[in-house]
Amino acid sequence: MDVVRQRLWGVCVGRLAAALACTLVFATANAAEFEKGVDYIELPVPVETRDPNKIEVVEVFSYACIHCYTLEPMVAAWQQAAPDDVDFYRVPLVSQRLVPLAQAFYAAETMGVLDRVHMPMFAAIHEYGIDMSRREYVRRLFVRDAGVDEEEFMRIFDSFGVQSRVRQAAARGRMYRILATPSIVVNGRYVTESGRVGLEGMFLVVNHLIERERAARADAEASASE
Repeated sequence: MDVVRQRLWGVCVGRLAAALACTLVFATANAAEFEKGVDYIELPVPVETRDPNKIEVVEVFSYACIHCYTLEPMVAAWQQAAPDDVDFYRVPLVSQRLVPLAQAFYAAETMGVLDRVHMPMFAAIHEYGIDMSRREYVRRLFVRDAGVDEEEFMRIFDSFGVQSRVRQAAARGRMYRILATPSIVVNGRYVTESGRVGLEGMFLVVNHLIERERAARADAEASASE
């Protein structure tokens, strides 16, 4: 293992340890009252979720965001422990400057290598100062860390499918009224962000909102059965 990979491994292990510690805090913390308009907002127009049978949780992130990098191990730990009735996925923030990074995310998903390039994408930007908006650097990372064929990468990175998903992500970000990353959207209705509650508080709010949506569904089902 070369020096770069040793450094990256150490960073990831350290962040994962912090994530596990945070997970324990989330699991043992007393229930708190969170205030709408302070800790989270309610969208004036709910956004349709992809699976109406589950409670959707969407992280809006950017590889260019250092706070997203810091939060990512917590996200991964939370995702592993998420209940079966929760549908979690990520949506990249899209702007003119961030389009190449969003393309990289969806190209990785399309090729089935996201688990191998997700953290290295963050690390390349925030640990090593590499401009990952340059396609050539993204290509090199995909080839090195995921063993992707170079021609396949170029074909998929610029494909209609990836570009369509980037446009859809841009539209979803507008509907979510995202002002900063990282933000987390619960069931297309509620949005919390690190600027409101801090990185450590985001999943406390998310868990609270999940319980709120779960209780609302139970009440609706009970009323329908009467």
